[in-house]
Amino acid sequence: MNHLNRKMLLAGVIAGLLGVVGCGDDDGDTTDTTMEDMGPDPMEDLGPDEPDMFEGIDGGGVEPRACTIDAPADPGDEGCPAIGDRTVVEVSENITADTSWDCSNLYELQDQIFVSNGAVLTIGAGTVIQGGDGGADSGQNALIVTSEGSIEAVGTANDPIVFTSSNEEGAAAPGDWGGVVLLGNAPINVSGGSNDIEGLTPGTDGGSYGGDDAAHDCGTLNYVRIEYAGFIFGIDNELNGLTVGGCGTGTDLDFIQVHAGQDDGIEFFGGTAGMSHAVISQTGDDGLDWDEGWQGDVQFLVIQQGPLSDRGIEADNLGADQDTTPRSSPTIWNMTIIGNSADNDGLRLREGTAGTISNAIIFNYPDSTCSRVDNSSTIRVANDGDLVVTDSIVGPCGTTFDFTPDDGDTTTTFTGDWEALNDLASDPMMAAPTNLSAPDFLPNGFSPAGDAEVFPAPGSGFDANATFAGAVEPGCWDWTDGWTAYPAIAE
Repeated sequence: MNHLNRKMLLAGVIAGLLGVVGCGDDDGDTTDTTMEDMGPDPMEDLGPDEPDMFEGIDGGGVEPRACTIDAPADPGDEGCPAIGDRTVVEVSENITADTSWDCSNLYELQDQIFVSNGAVLTIGAGTVIQGGDGGADSGQNALIVTSEGSIEAVGTANDPIVFTSSNEEGAAAPGDWGGVVLLGNAPINVSGGSNDIEGLTPGTDGGSYGGDDAAHDCGTLNYVRIEYAGFIFGIDNELNGLTVGGCGTGTDLDFIQVHAGQDDGIEFFGGTAGMSHAVISQTGDDGLDWDEGWQGDVQFLVIQQGPLSDRGIEADNLGADQDTTPRSSPTIWNMTIIGNSADNDGLRLREGTAGTISNAIIFNYPDSTCSRVDNSSTIRVANDGDLVVTDSIVGPCGTTFDFTPDDGDTTTTFTGDWEALNDLASDPMMAAPTNLSAPDFLPNGFSPAGDAEVFPAPGSGFDANATFAGAVEPGCWDWTDGWTAYPAIAE
């Protein structure tokens, strides 16, 4: 029995005695529990052969993980008025000069609103922006930040910025409005180096992206929620909750939630922009989608699928030329991805993508596939070591890792062993990851996901303290708490 499975077995015994355990976060939301609080040592009466099961665990017992990531200081409240007390401002004209929106108003998008001409749109904490009720075309209403504009949307944990439907909860549905689009001048791998973004009419002024500025800054989204967005114009022509085309490393995407989108939650079309602390919940298609040579870094990502979701991640290089460069090659640390139905799949990696996924939890796919690698080009990338899922807790899965070459290709087979690189047996011990109205992705303090001896420190450019599997440190600060929301989806 390996170290993780020993620890899981003991944790299950202790969790049964305690009910719920945790190491206690900084704001006192969980209860500190120690072995001393439990009274008599629960291992005291184990038979003489049992201690060997727990070899390597200090003192014959198990301690909750010592938290390594602290919650930030409480930012306080902005004092924003109630939604019903805000002045309604209809936004129907493009933004071509520096503009500020604040939480004293309620902004309603009446059209596709473009930020261009060097303008910066600044949005204050607690501001609410709705996709206006424009009749049959209201689903197309969107905010598009062009490569000649920028956005500075900085909310807080207590007062996030919210992009949402103009319909009340219960009547709000995916596709009520179009979503948020960020466009930049970072490299993409499409022939000619630029492209027109999906979801807009080709040739639309301000709708192009791509260039040679890998550090291009599309702006800032911090503590931002995007709800009920997305619009499907046709096959492979959709607006997503958040669409990021050709944005560079200067772009700041941190603490972002996309909930109940009609299409993908977040899609990256090339570029080098990364993100951290992101939650993608209950989308109508894929959670995270990438293609066209995206090379961003991601850390602390939760993807919770709903019954109508397709894949947690759908990843491509470029369908028209699967080995073109720059090749899609993101690096993802500390991800939690949760299935919900037999129609969900965890990862679909295809069309020549590269990439590394480490310290992840891929959970709840007993009747489907946790990870599928499609196309001979992608298998060759995996054989070269440039595509890998490693150091992660994976399962339960109907199929764990599936490698499917192109039809008629009998020569390209996967020669590695991803099963040996991952833990396929442990329960990460999350409280309620599949609950759609009040999910809880926090593993308890005794979870095997918290074993720093098993899960390595992330590399340069990442938070090296995250020596655990999944997006949330077991038993510690739940960074998803408070600013996220999971409002109901109209049927």
